[in-house]
Amino acid sequence: MNVFLLDADVIIWCADNGKLDSLFKNKKIKIPLVIFKEAREYTDPKTGEKRTIQFSKYLNNGSLEIIDSPLTKEIEKFKNTYKICPQLAQIQNGESQCLALLKKNPGYKFCTGDIMAMKIVGFWGLSEQAISLEELVGKIKNLRHDFTKESLRKFLKIGASLRLEYLDIDE
Repeated sequence: MNVFLLDADVIIWCADNGKLDSLFKNKKIKIPLVIFKEAREYTDPKTGEKRTIQFSKYLNNGSLEIIDSPLTKEIEKFKNTYKICPQLAQIQNGESQCLALLKKNPGYKFCTGDIMAMKIVGFWGLSEQAISLEELVGKIKNLRHDFTKESLRKFLKIGASLRLEYLDIDE
């Protein structure tokens, strides 16, 4: 069974759109502690309203596991990809932790709507371990474009092509 790593934007979007149960149903999901904290309490960008996501049901039924990973050289490498490839920007700690977990665990898949994170997944040759929210949950009405399979493939391809320009990177 695959293990899915989720970025905070995926969790927050699903919570705002009544899709959390669909997201966690029949899946094994792991998220770094930093992403858990970011998603648990967030501010709605449209209204400025503080919101809280209740994860206890998913933690109790075993579909969600929180990972507390120490900062490592591997995580720093992913976070600072922009130092190797100036066309890419720095990504957040949680996304970097997910990428480090992908590298170590070939059965894991990462789901994000963050375009830069998608490009970095492609840059590091991890495209086969990326999955869109559309693929993870199925067809959803009014799905944000950056959560579609089409969008994911596009940005993974951009990242992979940037990799070709930097073949001498030290993995």
